[in-house]
Amino acid sequence: MHARNKAVAIAVIILSMTGSADAQVPLTADVIKQSFAGNTGEMEGQSTVFVFWAADGTQRMQNPRSGTDSGAWRITPDGDFCGKWTKLRNGAEVCAPVIDLGGGYYQWGNTKFRILLGNPKGL
Repeated sequence: MHARNKAVAIAVIILSMTGSADAQVPLTADVIKQSFAGNTGEMEGQSTVFVFWAADGTQRMQNPRSGTDSGAWRITPDGDFCGKWTKLRNGAEVCAPVIDLGGGYYQWGNTKFRILLGNPKGL
């Protein structure tokens, strides 16, 4: 198993353990970084939106309603996840904790999502 695959597997194990024991607990900065970097968020709502968080701190979005967008992400030392887009919210950065809802689902602000390993949408 390559080092990257081992890191992803460890992140999935950490997320599954926190999901079963501590639902609705904010994730730590380290867990967010291990879980998000190089993976994709699937946000379900009126339409399904996909966001790929690259390890270099960039992000790309595919939204069937508004098209594509790109931006940057970061994690504060306190564990808040911050996202900034070129078009969405006129480029304003928004920060909030990531909450473990249990069952493989998470919440950031009003957005509920799950994490897909890698970049399955080619973003």
